[in-house]
Amino acid sequence: MELTDYLLLVRRQWRLVVGVALAVLLVTALITALTTPQYRAQAQVFVSTSGGESATDLAQGSNFAQRQVATYADIVTTPIVLEPVAQEFGLDGSAGLSGRTTAQVPAGTVLINLAVTDEDPQRSADLANSIAEQFSATVQELEQIEGSSRSPIKATVVQPAAVPSAAATPDVPRNLLLGAVLGILLGLGAGLLRDVLDSRIKGEADVTRVTEEPVVGAIAFDKEAPEHPLVVEIDPHSPRAEAFRTLRTNLRYIDADNQPKTMVFTSTIPGEGKSTTTANLALTLSHSGANVCLIEGDLRRPRLLQYLGMENAAGMTDVLVGRADLDDVLQPWGESLWVLGCGPIPPNPSELLGSGAMTRLIETLESRFDYVIIDSPPLLAVTDAAILSTQADGVIVIVGTKLVRREQLDRALGNLKKVDADVLGIVLNRLPIKGPDAYSYSYETYRSDAALEAQSKRTRSRKSRKKSKERA
Repeated sequence: MELTDYLLLVRRQWRLVVGVALAVLLVTALITALTTPQYRAQAQVFVSTSGGESATDLAQGSNFAQRQVATYADIVTTPIVLEPVAQEFGLDGSAGLSGRTTAQVPAGTVLINLAVTDEDPQRSADLANSIAEQFSATVQELEQIEGSSRSPIKATVVQPAAVPSAAATPDVPRNLLLGAVLGILLGLGAGLLRDVLDSRIKGEADVTRVTEEPVVGAIAFDKEAPEHPLVVEIDPHSPRAEAFRTLRTNLRYIDADNQPKTMVFTSTIPGEGKSTTTANLALTLSHSGANVCLIEGDLRRPRLLQYLGMENAAGMTDVLVGRADLDDVLQPWGESLWVLGCGPIPPNPSELLGSGAMTRLIETLESRFDYVIIDSPPLLAVTDAAILSTQADGVIVIVGTKLVRREQLDRALGNLKKVDADVLGIVLNRLPIKGPDAYSYSYETYRSDAALEAQSKRTRSRKSRKKSKERA
């Protein structure tokens, strides 16, 4: 992954990243608040040698002390030193005191920094001073010359422990900083894991991970599409309408030598915007002057005529079974678009769509129209679209972003491959217009003056209506 991919991940999963970071920070703050403060008092002991009258003797004694001081530091935490102190303070043995006592030797010195940690600041200082004194006495006993009361090694407390004014632990700023850093790292990890596990198709990059078929169109999401599906008619200067015109142009140049005439439009699962895309494309083709026949090939859950506001009393199924003539059920829309509804829903849609009568019907329509556009059911729901694809010049698969998953699209394209269908391309639908995966049309910045003026009037009209409601 490149840096831009990580930035996109953060933008896409920022709620999860922030949520995890805040949760870790909150837990860190809670643990810090519940932790009992510990105070640390430190005393300093100087180790020296006695005896020796010449400079050479003094130098040798100093070297000896430096070599031995590390050993003496280890003696600080042994029972021989801590046991008498534990008895003095009424502690239960030296084991607990040993865990709270440390001794360090600064490099190149004969000093021992002796520190004790305790919940009570006064007691921590008292313990440190008592241990330092006991250590001094113990060293002299250990190094005492046999037959003499003198010792060549002397440990002197040069800096008694003072009562600490602030707790050594917990370190609130450090803990909160570490909690914030850890939270951000965990949040990024959770976001990355969630993004990797999320197999929904969010854009063209996800499509290329599934198939090499070209993306021939990209339509942005419109929350008003269910109520106003025919955007080409309602707002012909909108970016979405221009996107359908771009799709029309791309379809014309998919195969310049063998331009597809009969095209089946399908999707992977229901709800991806297949029928609205099909209807708007058919209108766009008819606006270019082509004679277009739009067929409602979904014989199970037909929606196309409902979007167009047309009657569905009789249609294709009547023609296929010989109950009606084609010209009797074709319904005109404008000057160059004709619509063939599905008619009564049959009990055997797949068999009817794969029949010889359907083949003859398509051949008849191809001889009379420039384009035959067929709206078919989703591929994973039923087999109707795969059957229709064998009788058409090609198939267009509508992919609803954030609805269909990569494995679902792969299975759907596999169903088409099994019947040797010619997939002309993929149309991405419901692309977000906000957020990290937002899709924007450059046409938005190059609309006609009339379109911009109309948009300005609509905006002023909405504002005036809003103000009127506020006054009321």
